[in-house]
Amino acid sequence: MNTLRRRWLERVQKENTALNLRESEEGRVILASTPQTVFLQIHAPCNADCVFCSKGFGQDLFRLDEWRASFGSGRTPVLQRAGKLILTGSGEVLGLSEAPAILRHFNGEFPHVEKYIATNASHLSPQMCELIAGSGSRYTLQLSLHAHDKPTHELMMRYPAYDRVVENIKRLMGLRPGSGQVKVQFMFVMTTLNADKLPDFVRWAKDMGADKVLAGYFYIYEAAQKYLSLYFKPDLANRAIDEARQAADELGLEISLPHKFARSTVADAPAVRCREPWHQVMLSPDGSFLPCDLYGSFQESLAEKSFAEVWNGPAYRAIRKAVREGRGCLKDCQRQNPAAVDEWAAHVVHRHKDEEQILREYREALRRP
Repeated sequence: MNTLRRRWLERVQKENTALNLRESEEGRVILASTPQTVFLQIHAPCNADCVFCSKGFGQDLFRLDEWRASFGSGRTPVLQRAGKLILTGSGEVLGLSEAPAILRHFNGEFPHVEKYIATNASHLSPQMCELIAGSGSRYTLQLSLHAHDKPTHELMMRYPAYDRVVENIKRLMGLRPGSGQVKVQFMFVMTTLNADKLPDFVRWAKDMGADKVLAGYFYIYEAAQKYLSLYFKPDLANRAIDEARQAADELGLEISLPHKFARSTVADAPAVRCREPWHQVMLSPDGSFLPCDLYGSFQESLAEKSFAEVWNGPAYRAIRKAVREGRGCLKDCQRQNPAAVDEWAAHVVHRHKDEEQILREYREALRRP
């Protein structure tokens, strides 16, 4: 891509970002701008079997040629104006045989857009590291690790790749350009199995060269996972959060932590306004559309409508109006609403069983001898 075209793309991107921010601040429900962040759900097989995973049943594997032929060109203007393109989905994206071709495609077509990839780091081969670190594009890699020690890593991920993962991370860190174009974040999903090790994970992340630590509560997708939820161990969660924050402050490491539990008081803390219905979308290769990764059923698709017809359609307008007024999905969202952390519904994602069934099964299990 020549320099003039890249400059034009950067200008278009900057103008869209400014407009999107303004429309979000004004709380508009019909937008002239397009989203700043686009999730492209690239579904792939996974070599791990994480205890907290949603499993992603029934997802077709991503095929670059099929995506380009079906929807790629139609989505190009939206991607060109975006600030961040998240190339992730169910499974291990970098484990796809097409992964090098996928990275080359998006590096070539959208060099000005930050690429964000979530990976368990097991497929960060020398070739993959070179494609990322030497691309000239901006990348953020979220390394899904959830433990700093081998036994806990294997317990959480249920696959024996700890030594290879550590070696791959060191390789990536050694190849990162000094320009800061490649940022690396260490991810820690908090469960009853590993929450007490979060402070040590923070210290290890600093030693490994991480730019940031991300920690968040585990979400229940199916009944068998209920025992992993810190909803039932709020004191453990709060202590881990406090100690992790103290460790990060002492080390000068950026950290993102979930809201603490506050069961002793009425949960009426003011909600942090959610910007996601204005700032981002999740798109699947088949045209399916989601406002965010925690949203429930959403019956809109690019297979039937244009992007603008969905982005500014009745369903999206209703979501923006509800969130603007503190209603709708914001009420039960623990990420955006501090008060929701104490509510059971905020820890369950509707996929297979409803939250009442999961809670019933949990209570029944507690009554068993």
